[in-house]
Order: sequence, then C-alpha cells, then structure tokens
Amino acid sequence: MLNRFGRFLVLVAFFTLSVFATTVQAYEYEFRDLGTAHKVANIEGKMVLIAFTSESCYYCKLFNKEVLTNKQIQDFLRGNYIFVRIEPGNYKTTFLGKTYTNTELFGAFGVRGTPTFVFLKDKTQITQVPGYMPADDFLKALRFLVKVVEENYKESFEAYSKKKDDYKGKPTIVKVKQNDAQYVLKYDKNAKQVESVPSNVDINTVYVTSNVQVANKLKEMGVLRVLLVENN
Repeated sequence: MLNRFGRFLVLVAFFTLSVFATTVQAYEYEFRDLGTAHKVANIEGKMVLIAFTSESCYYCKLFNKEVLTNKQIQDFLRGNYIFVRIEPGNYKTTFLGKTYTNTELFGAFGVRGTPTFVFLKDKTQITQVPGYMPADDFLKALRFLVKVVEENYKESFEAYSKKKDDYKGKPTIVKVKQNDAQYVLKYDKNAKQVESVPSNVDINTVYVTSNVQVANKLKEMGVLRVLLVENN
C-alpha cells in the first residue's frame, strides 16, 4: 500500500499529465502546412499567424491550454487570421516557391525558442513575438496588429494596450476566381458556401458566394470576410 507521500506523488503526476499533456488540436481551424495556410490567407486577404511550438515546450502546452482554447481568441482568429502551427520535424511544405522541412522553417524565420509567433501579410513579415503571453494580452496583440495592417492604426501598442477595445475586425468583400474559391472551401474548415443569407450569420465565418446582393448584405451585417466569386 502506498504511504501518504507516495499517494501525493501519484496525484501530482496525474495532475501534471492531465494539465500539460500535449493538446492535439486546441483550435480546430488550425493549419499544419505553411504553404497551404499562406495560399488560403492570400486568397482571403488575411494575415498568417505562425505558431512555432514543440511538444516538449512547457509554455507551448500552457498556450494550448490557457490561450488557444479561449473563445474570444478563437473567434478573432477565425475572423481575421489563418493560424498555422509548425513543430520541428521532416514534414515538407512549399512556401514562396521553395521547399522546406518544418525544422528548416525554424531556421528560415530565425526562430531560436518556442513558442514564437510570426505574423505575415502576403510576402512581408509584420513582426515576430517570442515567448508566452496570457490570453488577455494575446488578444490585445491580435487586435492591435489587425488594426495596424488593415486600418493603418498609428498608436503604439503600449498606448493601445491600456485601452478597452472590443474591436472585431474590418468587414471586407474579396473578389476571387472560381478555382481560388474551391481551394478555400477545400482547405479552410471555417469557410462555407452560400447563395442566400443564412438564418444565423456568424461574422467570423468565411462566406463564399457568387451572389453580389448576398455578399453586400453579409458585409452590412458585419461579416469579416466574404469571398465573392467572379463570373468568368
């Protein structure tokens, strides 16, 4: 029979495994292939958020558990970003015309530790943020960068972070070709094809439509990304 100290160690081990076991997918809309994520983001007109993580990283696990499961953060990511997780390994992707393994991507972006977050728009790196941030601070950073990139916001992050802000994003209609629309529908779990206005509109869902009136109405209702398929 275990003595009291032995039982305590078992409880500690169980608690540690329960809390910090690697979360397979804390955010169901995440990508694992940077090339695919980058193409989807370019079609949708969004930033890519790359999370460089590793299975042995304590703060990566804490990020999965305490930050990436946060409903406000998940909603804001769905509406404004394409989120891709990169862990070291031999998985290969083609990014900007060059093939990389995941491990090589760490070197290509100069990542020295995990977690590190890289923000991209088109071919430009907006910023790189190393280390863990609590959920409230992470959400403020996500909002701030969208405001800077999408709306040319000029204030510093230090000043912005002291304000209360419920910024959701900038509603946008993006005109796309049919093949790009199909690519998004294939790879983005957050995308949905519609030809009429849904009864329950979610502003963070990417709606794909060929109907101009539907696209305009969805934008009026605050939908952050409407992909309007152009007639060939």
